[in-house]
Amino acid sequence: MRNVLLSLAFILITTLALPVRSNAAGTSTTPTVTAFAMQQTAAPAKDLNVDINVHGGGSGAWYRSPVWIAIGVIAVVVILLLLVMVARGGGGTTIVRD
Repeated sequence: MRNVLLSLAFILITTLALPVRSNAAGTSTTPTVTAFAMQQTAAPAKDLNVDINVHGGGSGAWYRSPVWIAIGVIAVVVILLLLVMVARGGGGTTIVRD
């Protein structure tokens, strides 16, 4: 598993280190934004309506959140694994070379 992760990290680093290719005209192929396009997107909205409601919304109880459900499932799996490891006994001495 460690070899796979090291290989993926090496591939990621080498692809990020590659130079930017340029087309036949000699310009780079990275996208650029013109000043006109920046002015069009930077124009503020004419009518801005902000409604802040602090007394409503939300999903209710915290234990209904999918994040907490996932954390609970992972905790149950870890506890079960610990119980199985204790039940198997294990321990003892392994003699590799006599």
